[in-house]
Amino acid sequence: MTGELISFEDLLADTSVEDMRSELSSGGCSSSSCGSSAGPADMAPEVWAKIKDHPCYSEEAHHYFARMHVAVAPACNIQCNYCNRKYDCANESRP
Repeated sequence: MTGELISFEDLLADTSVEDMRSELSSGGCSSSSCGSSAGPADMAPEVWAKIKDHPCYSEEAHHYFARMHVAVAPACNIQCNYCNRKYDCANESRP
């Protein structure tokens, strides 16, 4: 994982709401940096059918559902359990 380190002093510094809004508007969904730009033409149809509405992979779906983790390797040991039928409830419909 890469990223900018935040010092302890920065965590304690006073930050205005305007500064936070400015920082948030420069990244995230508003700048189309979340999700993948890949579409149905960029992958196999069976793969697209599985992920198009999955909240971990779909840029649109995560606006309605929690997006906890995007798996980056087939052997990833972190699971969101969205597709795990063992956790499927009567009031939920999972793909």
